[in-house]
Amino acid sequence: MPKLGNLQTILLGLILLTAVACTNPAATPTATLPATALDTAVPATNLPATETAAPTDTPTPAPINSGPTPEAVIDLAGAIVPPGFSFKTFASIYRPTSLTFDDAGRLFMTSFDGTVHILQDVDGDGRSDSDTVFATGFSTALGITIRPGTNDVYVSSNGQIALLRDTDGDDQADVREPVVSGLPTGLHQNDNLKFGPDGWLYMGVGSTCDACAESDSRSATIMRFNVDTGESEIIASGLRNPYDLAFHPATGDLFATDNGRDDLGLDAPNEELNHITIGGNYGWPSCWNNGEGSNCTGTQTAVAFFEPHSSANGLDFYTGDQFPAEYQNNAFVAIFGTFLTDGVQTGIARVQLTPDGDSYQSTVSWFAQWPDGRSLPLIVGPDGALYVGDYINSAIYRISYGP
Repeated sequence: MPKLGNLQTILLGLILLTAVACTNPAATPTATLPATALDTAVPATNLPATETAAPTDTPTPAPINSGPTPEAVIDLAGAIVPPGFSFKTFASIYRPTSLTFDDAGRLFMTSFDGTVHILQDVDGDGRSDSDTVFATGFSTALGITIRPGTNDVYVSSNGQIALLRDTDGDDQADVREPVVSGLPTGLHQNDNLKFGPDGWLYMGVGSTCDACAESDSRSATIMRFNVDTGESEIIASGLRNPYDLAFHPATGDLFATDNGRDDLGLDAPNEELNHITIGGNYGWPSCWNNGEGSNCTGTQTAVAFFEPHSSANGLDFYTGDQFPAEYQNNAFVAIFGTFLTDGVQTGIARVQLTPDGDSYQSTVSWFAQWPDGRSLPLIVGPDGALYVGDYINSAIYRISYGP
């Protein structure tokens, strides 16, 4: 694990980023990555086994192996995944913050340094052997997505959304147009973004503070944008830093991760996975966990909880045909961890969701963990593998079933 001095340096960078971590109590943040936010940066924690009450016990972990099986490849010492799964380094690249694939199977990613890259596995060995810089010059780019049926790339950066196009086919953006600007920023900013089944572009917008009354109604919300007409609207509120969102592949329902305030001590509040409904209020700043705090009347309770200050960030549902059938439609959540305290676990959580009336029940367990990891973005690839970016270790890992 890095020494404290290095962690503080990293934390300051994250704060400028505005997105992921919990802030270092000794530093005065101006923006943050995700987390409880990367306002403090963050290791993950013991995950609960149920969805309604805040967890108090460490859940029974999913079956894991202590080393590779004969059929699997694990090339990172100490990585733990379920039996039969391979864990490979897909790419070594500076601090990945978001990931998306195009129709050709190329991985587009944003980096903390403001660049957008295209990574390709040309020879099919599960490792990138091509890295092209697609665009540069972004400030804290935390989101990237491609509009379905097009090659239009949308990037979420500090206070804005931009459209990138490559019109001459050289894998470098030669068109860059502002789509949205003037979004509120502060302790956090706008996060990852994805197109919904309705064709609108959905995005989380973080709070400008740890716990306060916001002056801009767009702060601490989920918003959606019609990129053709310029229309926009707030669809949910009370979300301190909703770093990522995803649509359930079977029901079409929207889900988002969220990271709670940092001023309540080390034992509260829990990080969350929320089922997002139009007009829903998810409690921040005054209500947390399962109805704790004040002003909880009319607020929505999370469908799954994670350890306090563990920073739940990247989110995607498994829709591939490579993993065993029991993983179909499961949610994977990147747990970044925290710099507030030691002992908070990091890795990838598996959330099994079961519809329950208008909401969902859940079971949470660990899917993958590795030494000193700080997982931030993740996505299921068109090949059925799970790709996860390790922010601190500047790597993208590929988790597949079998070799």
